[in-house]
Parts: sequence; C-alpha cells; structure tokens
Amino acid sequence: MDPSPESVGATPLPEKGKSGSGRSQDGSLQARVLIVDDSYMVAEMLSNFLGKQGCSISYALDGLSALEQIRRQPPDLIIADWVMPSLNGLDLCRQLRQLPEYAWVYYIIMTAREGNDSMERALEAGADEFLSKPFQAAELLTRVRAGLRIVESRRQQYLLKTGQKSPPSPPKSIGLEVGSRQDLVARLPLRVAQARAQSEPLSLFVLRLANLGSLAQGLDADGRGALLKLFRGRLANNLRDGDDLFCYDEGQFIILLPGSTLAAAQIAAERCCQRMIQDPFVVNGRALPVQLQFGAASLMDSDDPKGVALLRRAAQAMRDSRNVHSSVVTAPHPIPVSDRVSGTESSELLKRLQRLEKENAELRRELETRLRQIEDLRQHHQELSLKMQAPAPESTTAGSLARRPLRLRRRKLRQLCLKRQLSRRRPRLALGRLSR
Repeated sequence: MDPSPESVGATPLPEKGKSGSGRSQDGSLQARVLIVDDSYMVAEMLSNFLGKQGCSISYALDGLSALEQIRRQPPDLIIADWVMPSLNGLDLCRQLRQLPEYAWVYYIIMTAREGNDSMERALEAGADEFLSKPFQAAELLTRVRAGLRIVESRRQQYLLKTGQKSPPSPPKSIGLEVGSRQDLVARLPLRVAQARAQSEPLSLFVLRLANLGSLAQGLDADGRGALLKLFRGRLANNLRDGDDLFCYDEGQFIILLPGSTLAAAQIAAERCCQRMIQDPFVVNGRALPVQLQFGAASLMDSDDPKGVALLRRAAQAMRDSRNVHSSVVTAPHPIPVSDRVSGTESSELLKRLQRLEKENAELRRELETRLRQIEDLRQHHQELSLKMQAPAPESTTAGSLARRPLRLRRRKLRQLCLKRQLSRRRPRLALGRLSR
C-alpha cells in the first residue's frame, strides 16, 4: 500500500527582518493570522490569499477551538465568521475582549449578513472591522494592513501599561505532531466511530514523496535525512489544528481530516502540494526535482469500523497520474504576480461557493419534502391493504338481486311472462283434441 496524506495550512512565519507585526523590507505582511470559520473552503480561500502576502495562517473550525489556539499562541489578527457551531464569532469576540492580555489583538467579523444593524452588533461586541461575504481581495488586504498598524500601537500601549519591555513571546510553532503507523492503527477506528456517532463526514488523503528512490541515489545518508526532514517539516506546517498526521512509511504520510467531505479533502491535498513546492527542496546546496503524489478518500456507510477500506480507496486514488506535482528546481524566487489570486478570482470563487451551498440547501429541502410524501403514501397503502384483507359482510338474496344489472332483471322478467303464457294455452289445446 502506498499511503501518505496531506492537507492545507499555514505559511511559516519568517523571522528575519521582523519586529512584531507589520510589513517587512520586501513589502510582504509579517503577521500571525487566525482564521475561524466552519467552512473549510472559505478558510482555505482566505489562507491562500493571505499566505501569499507573507502571513502565517492557522485555522479553527469553531470559537472554542479558537480560544484554545489563542491561549497557546496569540495571533496578531483574527478573521472570524459570524455563524459557527459551539461558539459563534460574536461571542468569541466578547470573551476575547474580557481578557486584558489579548486586548491588542485585531478582530475582523466576516459574514454574509448585511445591514447597519448587523454592523452595529458586531462593533458593540468589540470587533474592529465588519466585512461582508463574498469578500473583495483588495478591500480585505487594505483592512488587514490597517489592522496590523493598529496592532503595533496597541502593543506599545500594553507594554507601557504593564511595565514590560516586550510582550510575552508565544512558543514557536513547529507544526503538527507526527504519529507513527501504530498510532494510525489506534486512532483511525476512533475517528470513524466518532464521525458515525455525530453523523459528520470524515476524509483522509495519502501523500508521498514519489521519486524518493531516484533522489536518494545521489545523496548520502545525511542528505537523505535532511531531505526527509525538510519534507516532513513543510508538511506539518501546512496542516490545520485538529487534523491528524501519521508517518506510514519513509516519505509516506497519512492525514485525517475530521469534518471534511471528499471534495474538501481533494482541494486541501491539491493546495498543500502546491504550497510545499513553491520553494525548491535544497539539500547540500542543490535544488532537487521533488515529485509529490496524493490520493483522497471519504468515509462511506459500508466501510469497516477500522477504516481499512477507506485507506485502500485513498491508496488507489493516489495512483491516478493527475494527482502528481513536480517541484521547482531553480533557485528560490518570489511567487509570480500572475500566480496570485486576484480580487476578481477570489470574488468569483466565493460567489460560486455560496451558490453551491444555496443549491445544496434547496436540494436538502426538496429531498425532505419527497421523503415526507413517500411516507404518507406508504401509510395510505398500508391502510388500503388492511381494508382489503378485512372480511366482507354477508349479503342477503334480495340485496344481491337488487344489485344485479338492469339487463339481467329484464331477461328474467321476460322468461316469467313467457312461462305464464304457455301455462294458459296448454289446457285449451287439450280440450280441443278431446272434442274431435
């Protein structure tokens, strides 16, 4: 089996030329941004755009998970959706504003709601900005840049107020913890049981270093170890909090994506591969032509509780030649402007996503209506079957004769009349013969 997974995630935060948050000498944004949204696709779209601007991105699918991440590693800026399970964006903002140690964090509420009333509620809760979906890339970038300048001012005020020389430095993110194959065997059945108990989707994808054998021929043991360490580090730093990362074999990884559909897992794997190969894999001063290969699969009702069938489908999908990505082998260079997501493209993608979500909701309502109609027809059919099986009441002879067709009654009447006529004629004929 050839497994190895991957998901989407964050661009690592450069340390050179950075003091706090803001813009570096090359014009890129240097800030930690936390995206809180229960829609994986929207979070990926925001991450793809801000990550290319130089931001370090982290994810949370609800407000409770976001609070845990904020305590573990405070961000400079938060972009949160309004409507989310467990803890929505408005309540998250209220709780955050009650914690003085995070008073300098810039908070942006993003929602599809419109109107001044929604904006007033967001600002009253403590949000700094209110953006409507679908977002415009230029507008979002302008708000983020302005927010980061405000963050620096708030940070200095916080230092003066508390008398500290510098804010408490959060622990450096080292990416997701990598589990072993034995950890996968123990964790996967638990994830399967949890997804089925909560009626939520579960997906995974397998990612591997496809040409590891040919690359290792030109490397010594140290070079091979450096390549695998670089590959593992980039992979771990490009995953969401809440995803599970496991090393299945040398150069092969499996990532579990709780709450993600098959389409979301495929998008996550695709974008993760693209991000990992944006910069060349340089080992011993030489850029290596790395090839990444992935395959995604989603949990089905007929799958076994251990997830073996799920892994097999992902491994089979990995053999598809369309799921291969080759890295750049030239010297490191910035991302071309043509490759960046423009404002028009982001807007179109968000509009398409909202249209698909609306169509999905309509289809669900139509399906529920059809199911109710089918249930009503089934009950009606059962009632008719019971009535047909019930014994018919006994009918009298008079009643049965009364229910006969009219033509039968007329025929019977003619027969009676004919018999009477014959009975009258026979005596006369008899007397005539005797007289003769």
